[in-house]
Amino acid sequence: MKKILLLTTAIILFKIGFTQGEIKVLFLGNSYTYVNDLPKIIEDIANKEGKKIIHESVTPGGCTLFQHVESQNSLSKIRKGNWDYVILQEQSQLPVIDYYRQNKLKPSYKALYDSIILYNPSAKVVGYMTWGRRYGGQQCVNFGDGLYCSADFVDFNHMQDTLTAAYCENAYATNSYVAPVGEAWKAALLANPELVLHSPDNSHPSYDGSYLAACVFYSVFWNESPVGIFHNELIDDTKAELLQNIANDVVFNNLEKWNLKHENVGENIEKNHFEIINDPFIDNITIKNHDNTSYKIKIFDGKGSLIYEKKCYDKETISTNNNKGLLIIQLIDNKNNTYIKKIVKC
Repeated sequence: MKKILLLTTAIILFKIGFTQGEIKVLFLGNSYTYVNDLPKIIEDIANKEGKKIIHESVTPGGCTLFQHVESQNSLSKIRKGNWDYVILQEQSQLPVIDYYRQNKLKPSYKALYDSIILYNPSAKVVGYMTWGRRYGGQQCVNFGDGLYCSADFVDFNHMQDTLTAAYCENAYATNSYVAPVGEAWKAALLANPELVLHSPDNSHPSYDGSYLAACVFYSVFWNESPVGIFHNELIDDTKAELLQNIANDVVFNNLEKWNLKHENVGENIEKNHFEIINDPFIDNITIKNHDNTSYKIKIFDGKGSLIYEKKCYDKETISTNNNKGLLIIQLIDNKNNTYIKKIVKC
């Protein structure tokens, strides 16, 4: 009898623990989100893993973030409040065209971020990093300010690098997150060039591409590896396993680059271990480790590119090589605790 009671209690506790993790998510984007119904793929995965996602979307075809800023539908969804995550997905070409990136994407992302936090103070804002065209190429569009063009990208990877930089730049400027879907596509195609992640238009996602995106979002939302999660009959076991592993590696091997926080990231590490001395008008920064133990320093520029990396002890004075603007400092102690601090150089 005692064993039965214990077993029953264990099952109840298991079910309680297993079903925790309900989140409310608002997707603001366009067809890159609604093709293959990405939110539904994430929901199906979550349900099978004992989690729950309640989601709503505003995703008209071709919609830009500056159009979301002006959309009463989008704004009313934001003002509804109580969102745990709000996803911002820009029109696919706009971030790679310098004029529109600077004059439309940047201010629109910031305006949406400010509105989201005003009505949802605890929400996490996530930039949905999209992917390059299958063969790269020059992208030219007129969003009302005239016809402007990107560089003539030699291939997918070339275009993806610019998209990655754009999403990281906006995340760093607003202290929001990045869901690195485009980088996961890049890693998957490098691992297996035979994968077809684009649809026949060489722009939108195939189902495999959307499934990989869902794996990335699963990791971002629940801070868990997607390896071994649910997949349906639309994707075979071998391919699903590959995409799950790719998403896992891209997200968790680069947490600092995607501005993602985890349990070991916090101010306490600086207070207990590190002192960072920065004069915005002087090239050098000084880092002191009061424990005199080994630690690693990584510094990223505002575009998310690694500009410095070194294993150090106690005190270290570092030249930033006259890099200006926002810099991201990541410190990893000998217990693998991580601290991330943003500084500015003028």
